[in-house]
Amino acid sequence: MDPKINSILIIDDEIKILLGLRALLERGGYKVLTSDNSPDGIKISRQSLPDLIICDIMLPILDGFKIKNIMLANPLTRDIPFMFLSARAAAADKLKGFELGADDYIVKPFDPKELLIRVDSLFSRINKTRHLALEEVKVQNENIQDEVSKNISHELRTPMAIILLTLDVIKQDNFELPEEIKTYVDSALLQANRLHSLIDDMTFLSNFDMSPLAHLRRIVDFRNDVILPVTLRKDMYSNKKPKVELTIAEGVLIHAPRHEFSMVVSHLADNAMKFGPHGVSVKIELAPNGDGGCIFTVTDDGPGIPTNLQEKVFERYYQVSQGDARQFGGIGVGLTIARIISRSLGGDVVFLPTVRGFCVQMTLPPAAVDIP
Repeated sequence: MDPKINSILIIDDEIKILLGLRALLERGGYKVLTSDNSPDGIKISRQSLPDLIICDIMLPILDGFKIKNIMLANPLTRDIPFMFLSARAAAADKLKGFELGADDYIVKPFDPKELLIRVDSLFSRINKTRHLALEEVKVQNENIQDEVSKNISHELRTPMAIILLTLDVIKQDNFELPEEIKTYVDSALLQANRLHSLIDDMTFLSNFDMSPLAHLRRIVDFRNDVILPVTLRKDMYSNKKPKVELTIAEGVLIHAPRHEFSMVVSHLADNAMKFGPHGVSVKIELAPNGDGGCIFTVTDDGPGIPTNLQEKVFERYYQVSQGDARQFGGIGVGLTIARIISRSLGGDVVFLPTVRGFCVQMTLPPAAVDIP
């Protein structure tokens, strides 16, 4: 048995059976709670969250089957192991009990030793299942960590190799035209920005994991905090020749932490260009939402995201599960960071229905400025 003292709730309106079971199970080393009626039993189950419920079927007010259904409907109690105890020995009753998810069904009258053995066996199975589940989760976490480490290594090495190679070419070659030098310098700068963005993301997540976000709202500068990050992303995907249209409505005044706001803009624009086809059309709109708030919408005509994955992609590192194909760069934290930042400011990032492509929207509510 688990070193922890397991608790058992018994629900039965026959007082003799209730007291007898209590004495039996307490001698077996269990902590026992009792109830002689269904409403009280349901209340105790929600308050105490026992490790097992042993319930009679033939109860007044609500029978055992109805109690089990009520347990299943409540997230707090639906996973509590459940054992029916009943004088109803018909196969149909047993079948109904197991169909409702009961872990065992014991017929009255019962042998006390057999019941105790079956309770011990049930907890043994539960503990073994939990152990296997924990081991499986551990293995999955280790696999994810390995994959994340591998992909971070890839994402760091690739731009660094290009930067070093570019600088080496600049150092060794004699260029006749300044335009040739500019091409190599632009390449190195582009990869340096890619590295900077990755480091910025990992630093943000590390800080977020250690402590809550503390933001000072300032007046967002459109040139540096909106236009520049969009331009940098467009340059990063210049080989795909994205067609980007950025519209900033009149009267927009945003009060937000500038760096974090710029990160959201960058990541939402990045997703549209990264996953879109060659020549993808990306429409970016920034509209007012009261004094200090905004609505930032990014739409593209790419393949879009299936409805069943639209929440999944907000999970940290979700995109890394690409195997060895690595069709797209990144480590799968862009949408995660965008939602963390927007929600910390009282807003959100969500997908909007669209006939074709991808449409994601960040909404920030009105807010006062902390630093002019």
